[in-house]
Amino acid sequence: MKTKEEIQRLREEIIDVSLSLLEQGLIVRTWGNISARIDDKHYLITPSGIRYEDLEPQMLPVVSIEDGSYEGEYKPSSEYLVHTAIYSSRNDAEFIVHTHQVYATCVGALGKKRIKAEHKERKIVFPVAEYALPGTKTLADNVKDAAIKNNETRSIIMANHGAVCFGHNARDAVNEAIKLEMASKKYIYSICKTEIPNEIIEGFSSKLEDGKIVYLRNDTPERVKLIHQTIYSKRPDVHYVFHNKSEAVMTISRRVNHMRPLLDDFAQIIGISVRIPTAEGAPLVVKKNINAVFAYNDGAYCLGDTEENAKSAALVLDKGCLAHISATRFGEGRFISLFDCKKMNRNYIKNYSILANSVK
Repeated sequence: MKTKEEIQRLREEIIDVSLSLLEQGLIVRTWGNISARIDDKHYLITPSGIRYEDLEPQMLPVVSIEDGSYEGEYKPSSEYLVHTAIYSSRNDAEFIVHTHQVYATCVGALGKKRIKAEHKERKIVFPVAEYALPGTKTLADNVKDAAIKNNETRSIIMANHGAVCFGHNARDAVNEAIKLEMASKKYIYSICKTEIPNEIIEGFSSKLEDGKIVYLRNDTPERVKLIHQTIYSKRPDVHYVFHNKSEAVMTISRRVNHMRPLLDDFAQIIGISVRIPTAEGAPLVVKKNINAVFAYNDGAYCLGDTEENAKSAALVLDKGCLAHISATRFGEGRFISLFDCKKMNRNYIKNYSILANSVK
């Protein structure tokens, strides 16, 4: 049994690790979660909807492995069931990080049950847990099944969702996440022939101030101004438009006419179906609850009620475009069903985004 001092150090370590993962780009905003085992029956976990930069040690709830009950003022992360599943099935799990890291997430959308990859010239295999909606017992059961069947690995990819990595301590878990991401990136580059960086490249963005459009660059072309004007006129809920011209987004804007979600966060934040103009001068497709507007050969305009939310949409869109290109070049991908997409998008709009914005 850990002492109060040891538990306090664990709380502080979880926050330190979360900030480190933020710096490395393995997690962003409030997405993902981190936990540490206290004893055979309890663990600490990051709370739901709180930005990692705002976390304080006392905010971390204590969760029961046996029944899922928790102690503390703040509600546990929505993926606490996944953590419970691993702690209850793997004795070598003392610290867990769940991330939406880019390349591992993209690999998890290819429809494979196992990923045979390479890391530092060594062949390694990562299991892919079968898809289920985030936050559900079914997802936790699928992860548990993968953890039991693959006791040689401490990294599990969750299909269309992200990754969960664990170890005897924080360093082990973080190293697992880094190893998985490096191997997945190599897989995407070499097997999927998609040597495209994950990034956002800002073009011509704008914001609303006192009901007027403010263009963030003085050299914004008139044709682009018309795009912004069209978006604001059709989407009164939007107050910031971030123009993303990353390589992945630009590629999609030239070659694709329709994107269905391959990734959970795409369905939640971008929307359930994105139409893309296929010729110069083709009309824009601006729809309610679809937070990306593509222009032919001009990238995409990512929408938000705030600057942060628009930039978050740009990040998610870039990852979604990478996944789409990778699956196309690989020749296989597993799209999320329309029913599941609608359910996730509705839940995110009504619950998660409201919670995240309320704790600024």
